[in-house]
Amino acid sequence: MVCCPLYGGEDGPSCSTTKVRTARKEHHCVECREPIVAGTKYEYASGVWDGMPDSFKTCLSCVEIRNHFACSSGWEYGSVWSQLEESFFPDMRAGGPCMEGLSPEAKARLFDRRMAWLGDDE
Repeated sequence: MVCCPLYGGEDGPSCSTTKVRTARKEHHCVECREPIVAGTKYEYASGVWDGMPDSFKTCLSCVEIRNHFACSSGWEYGSVWSQLEESFFPDMRAGGPCMEGLSPEAKARLFDRRMAWLGDDE
C-alpha cells in the first residue's frame, strides 16, 4: 500500500498565494467537483504555472485529504481523486498508518468515495 499516492508536476508555480475564504456564492471544488455552498469556507489558490496565471477553489475536506496523502511529493490541482483511485483505493484499509491523522469526516469521505469507486466496476 502506498501511503503517499499523490504526485505533482515537475515544476511548481513561479509565484502563488493561498488563502482560506468564505464563499459569497456557490463555487465548485476543483478536486471533487462538488458545490462549495455560500457561507462555507474553502481554499483559494492563485499563481503562475508554466507562465500562465490560474486559480483554484478547493473544499476544505479535499484540502485535508490532499495534504495528508501528498506527503513531500506534491500534487496537481484537479487530480487528487483520480490519483487516489489509481494508487490508493485498490488496497485501501479502514485502519493502519495511512489513515492515522485524518479527521473522522475525511475518513468517511474516503470510504464513501471508495465505495462509489468500487460500485463503478459492477
